Amino acid sequence: MQTVWSPGLIALSIVVATMASYVALDIILRIQQTLGRSSLYWLTIGAIVMGIGIWSMHFIGMLALKMPGMEMAYDVWLSILSIVVAIGASGLAFFIVSRKKVPIYSIILGGMVMAIAIAGMHYIGMASMRMPARIIWDYKLVAWSVAIAAFASFAALGVSLQFRTSKNPFALHVFASLLMGAAVSGMHYVGMKAATFEHLHDYPSFAGAVLGTNTLAYVVGGLTCMILIVALTGSIFDRILVRREQEADEVIRTREAQLREAQAIAHVGSWEWNTIDNTVSLSDEMYAILSMEKMNTTVNIHNVFRLVSPEDRHRVEVAFKESLIHKSYLNIDYKIIPAKGVFRFVQSRGRVLLDNEGNVVRMLGTTQDITDRKAIEEELIQARVELEQRVADRTAELNRSFEREKKAKEVAQAATQAKMQFLANMSHEIRTPMNAILGFADLLSTEPLNDEQKEHLSRIQANGSQLLRLIDDILDLSKFEAGKVPIEKSAFSFTELIDEVVSSLRLLAEQKKIQIHVIKQSTLPKKICSDQLRLRQILVNLIGNAIKFSEKGIITLRLRAEHIYDKNVLYVEVEDTGIGISGEGQSKLFQPFSQADSSIARKFGGTGLGLILSRHIAKSLGGDLILEKSELGKGSTFLLSITSEDEDHLQGIKEAEKKKTEVPDPSITVDGHEKSILLAEDMPDNELLIRHFLKNSHFRVDSAVNGYEVIDKAFQDDFDVILMDVQMPGLDGLEATRRLRAQGYKKPIIALTAHALPEEIDNSIAAGCDAHLTKPVNRAALLHKINEVLNHS
Repeated sequence: MQTVWSPGLIALSIVVATMASYVALDIILRIQQTLGRSSLYWLTIGAIVMGIGIWSMHFIGMLALKMPGMEMAYDVWLSILSIVVAIGASGLAFFIVSRKKVPIYSIILGGMVMAIAIAGMHYIGMASMRMPARIIWDYKLVAWSVAIAAFASFAALGVSLQFRTSKNPFALHVFASLLMGAAVSGMHYVGMKAATFEHLHDYPSFAGAVLGTNTLAYVVGGLTCMILIVALTGSIFDRILVRREQEADEVIRTREAQLREAQAIAHVGSWEWNTIDNTVSLSDEMYAILSMEKMNTTVNIHNVFRLVSPEDRHRVEVAFKESLIHKSYLNIDYKIIPAKGVFRFVQSRGRVLLDNEGNVVRMLGTTQDITDRKAIEEELIQARVELEQRVADRTAELNRSFEREKKAKEVAQAATQAKMQFLANMSHEIRTPMNAILGFADLLSTEPLNDEQKEHLSRIQANGSQLLRLIDDILDLSKFEAGKVPIEKSAFSFTELIDEVVSSLRLLAEQKKIQIHVIKQSTLPKKICSDQLRLRQILVNLIGNAIKFSEKGIITLRLRAEHIYDKNVLYVEVEDTGIGISGEGQSKLFQPFSQADSSIARKFGGTGLGLILSRHIAKSLGGDLILEKSELGKGSTFLLSITSEDEDHLQGIKEAEKKKTEVPDPSITVDGHEKSILLAEDMPDNELLIRHFLKNSHFRVDSAVNGYEVIDKAFQDDFDVILMDVQMPGLDGLEATRRLRAQGYKKPIIALTAHALPEEIDNSIAAGCDAHLTKPVNRAALLHKINEVLNHS
């Protein structure tokens, strides 16, 4: 019988077979990459896809056959059976080759089963044909069709197994799909070639459910393609998901490896204790810390506790138990003794996990090997002990050094005190005779004398005054070194003081044809607060030295002031054109009792105390005295600086200045009547001198030579004033004053002393004296002080 084939349906059948093969083989790869229910799911999907693909290819291929004048149909039930056979056999073949390890015989068996699926479906499908003809088979071709199906299936499955290791799995996938498509299509069309259709004129009519028409073929083909596309799409998406899962697994594996490495580096192991069955899961590092061989079986918690040192075991077990009972955080240090190796110190930390009912079911934690840290701690403890010992030793040494320094300071203070006492005694011993010398010289100056006598007397007075100034300088220097010089500040005009000092020295300068220039380089304050007497002393010394060491030329004073916060800093620069100072001389310029050149003392005189004393005073006034520059033969420049409060801070001082009383005229008494004086003086010369001072001033004078005699006479006669010499034999003046005051004596007492230290004045006032006079005493000062105490009594 003549047969006609539809090329379009033939092509469609081959495409369907190839696509089904591609999807099915892709699903085989999914099966190999998944486990459990997922693999069964994909096995089912793959079998269905492959079975439908084979059935669709056969159905479309059969419908591609046209026999003119002959109506064809297909038995529904046999068609369904053919699908079931195709699906079942495909599933079995896929199952055989989907295992992780596939030997060659499994591939052969899979190929045979796949051939059964293809051939079984084909020939059952041929049997389902309903038409007025019979089929005559060429069994050689039938055998060839089955062989083609088996060989192509075997080849396709073998190639598909290479997907796992190939660097280019897509090419292998396409090649295997073409082989499988060839197996299905080749088997079908060789099988069709084996069939010869012979027309039957008396063929009975069709009975039962049948399928037919070309339209149905195209619909089935389209649905088949749709199913294949959906399956392929699902497979692709699943591959993406699988790839992501693999990447996630790789990340997890990487992080687990990093965690293991970190744990190994930090010597930190992790563990999980199942509190229900007391089993413990240990990390690799935990096994290493415990020196245990890694086991596939679980470890019992008691096996771990047995590795704890005996002295710590009970404490550790109690700590773990309390953490479970109280559901609290675990943190404990202890020592373990592993089966292998030496003991180690470890630190365990953990927390409990609860079930839905709040019961403890697990404890998770870490254990860190802290042996090195413990060793360091021990070293630190030892180092701290050693450090504490060193500190204690050092402290003891410092204390001993402090005691030595304290004793040295006490010795130095004692030496300073002794020096001060020696200087005070020396001053007293010198001032006592000087009192008589200068006093009588003062008396002689009031007598009529010839010129020669006056010259001799002036030299006595000048040399006596110079000796007193030297004594005062030595005492002042000692006071400054001992820090016992009081600074008496008052408000005064800075410019007026400069003018007064310059005026007092101008005559001396003019005698040597030296000019003194004063230059104001900035605005100066109207008033300053400082010690006027001490500042005058510095200025007289600086300008006096400039005159002394200059034969001629100019002395320049440059004045300037700076306002810093609430202070005025005043600068006086004294520049001369004198002999200058050598470099060696400059280095010892401010050393006591030294001068720039030993020849200077012989030529110009002086003790070398002036500059060092001036510098001490300048520092006490908040400034300094420095040598700015000096050059031999060209002169020197000194810079003096002092600090003063600004004008706003001087208001209180100005108010106090206004309250100062006028000095009474020493030539008259308080009320014009004769006053009686008790003079306590053990030196006859001084007694005679003071009697001469008082005899023409309406005073009646009685005398005593010691403190006992003073006390007796003070209560026997009504004296207006007692002049009390401080240093007398037997009972000194201060003790006599104390006893008089203790017995209620109220009359004024004036202390007379050759001691010039400030504390001597304080001692006199503290003993009960109303005033104090330092020897040598001149007549004016004595009468002024007597009138002053009488005015206040």
